[in-house]
Amino acid sequence: MTADNQRESAAHAAMWLASVVRSHEVVITHGNGPQLGLLALQSFSYVGEPSRLDFLGAEAGGMIGYLLERELRNQLGRDHLLSTLLAQVIVDPQDPAFAKPTKSIGPFYERTHAHQLRQARGWEFAEFDGQFRRLVAAPRPLMLLETRNVEILLQAGSTVIASGPVPVATLPSGGFQGVEALPDKDTYAALLARELNADAFIMLTDVLAAAVNFGKPDQRQIRRATPAMLRAIEFDQATMGPKIEAGCGFVDATGKWAAIGALSDVSRVLCGEAGTRIVGSFPGKMEFWDN
Repeated sequence: MTADNQRESAAHAAMWLASVVRSHEVVITHGNGPQLGLLALQSFSYVGEPSRLDFLGAEAGGMIGYLLERELRNQLGRDHLLSTLLAQVIVDPQDPAFAKPTKSIGPFYERTHAHQLRQARGWEFAEFDGQFRRLVAAPRPLMLLETRNVEILLQAGSTVIASGPVPVATLPSGGFQGVEALPDKDTYAALLARELNADAFIMLTDVLAAAVNFGKPDQRQIRRATPAMLRAIEFDQATMGPKIEAGCGFVDATGKWAAIGALSDVSRVLCGEAGTRIVGSFPGKMEFWDN
């Protein structure tokens, strides 16, 4: 989480995304869990009340959006239109997610330190191979407030980075207030893709494709599948599961296609030459890359 590491990560992302951005109308979203976790730790180093998660989400979104826009401009040149905006999503304060936090953020702690933070701050933790990580609520985003803004920027010829999202709730007055939560990045991206009537929805990560029996000797990488085929498989809900559901939801709602693949393979994923493509229907069984 050093500045140099984040700059390098953004530069690599921009290098891989540049060819797609040059030839397509693109909206980019991103995750912010590690950055938000770091900012949360920093906020606790000051006397007084620590910053709220919605504040920290806005800070993390601004930081990542700045880095991505800068590094994309370095790849594409100053004449390419690039715009970064901070997206707010409406969530339901009564969402069951608030009663059962599941989204992990920030660094790993040893048991004693995690217990101390639980006692002092009221944080929830989950254990990962003997270490502990903070959990926060991940309510389902219901609607974006900036969809029309993104549409206007796209119509003007700009590539858009929709940073965030920052969760807000609707007040009885019709106004909005921030919410202590971290909506899932894939669910948010799928919602934005649906609201924009996007031609396709691609989730880029650090694995080549979704897989059956991931990490086991009989692992098989999925090449093409329908939502029904994928929902019959149990995926890890901390990693691939939310991506599968987000992709399936987009395909179900739009009849278009979604994909999951490696960031470094983005051009090949777009062409169907890599990654997992989710489609509404096709004859036959689920396809694998080792067929």
